[in-house]
Amino acid sequence: MKNKTVLIAGSSAGLGQALQTRFSAGGYHVISISRNGSGHAHVDLSDARATAEWFSQLDPHQPLAGVIHNAMQFHKEAFLDTTPNTFEDVWRASVLTAVNVAQQVIPRLRTQGGGCLIFSGASGSLRAGSNFSAFSSAKFALRGLAQGLAREHGEDGIHVVHTVIDGLIWSDKTQQRFTSAQEQRSMAPADLADVYWQLFHQPRSTWTQELDLRPQGGSF
Repeated sequence: MKNKTVLIAGSSAGLGQALQTRFSAGGYHVISISRNGSGHAHVDLSDARATAEWFSQLDPHQPLAGVIHNAMQFHKEAFLDTTPNTFEDVWRASVLTAVNVAQQVIPRLRTQGGGCLIFSGASGSLRAGSNFSAFSSAKFALRGLAQGLAREHGEDGIHVVHTVIDGLIWSDKTQQRFTSAQEQRSMAPADLADVYWQLFHQPRSTWTQELDLRPQGGSF
C-alpha cells in the first residue's frame, strides 16, 4: 500500500482531514484537492478542462488505489429566494465535480485492474427538507450517478460506493452552521474515516454499493 495513492477530492477540515490522516496512517500516499487551496492541490473540479489538465500531471506509473469525492456546496435557502444561478452552482459543486473526476479516474482504474471510488452523500440524498431544495436535488443526482457507475463499471473491478451521511459531522463549521448541534449527537470525523477505510478494503465478493450512517440518537 505504501506505493499506492488515494485522492481526496473536495478536502476540507473535518471529514477531509480525518480521511487524510487515516489513509496516511494506513500507508497510502494521500493527495487532497480543494477549490479554495486548503488541500495539496488547488483545482476547480467543476471545470472539465482544468480537471483533465491536473490529472494529466499525475505520474502514470504511480498506482492509484482510488478516489474519495467530498466536493459539495452547502446551501440552505427558501426555494423562492434561490436564484437559478445559485441552483446551478450547487449542482456544479456536487455533481459536475463528480462527473469530471470520475471521467478522469475510471479509465485509469480500469487499466490497472480496479480500485475504489466513494461519493459522500448526505441526508438530502434520500429526502429533501424545507429550504434544502437546491442542496437535496444535487445530492439526489449524485446518488443516481453513483448507482449508474457501480453497475456500469463493477465488471472492471471498480468498487463504487455512495455513503449517506445521515447526520451532522462534528466540526467547527458544523457548529457555525447549526448552533444547536451537540457533539454527542454528531458523527466524529475519525470514526467516519474508519468506515471509509473499511469500504476501501472490502473483498470483491461482498462489495457495499450504498451505506447509510447516522449517530446514536437519530438522523439529521
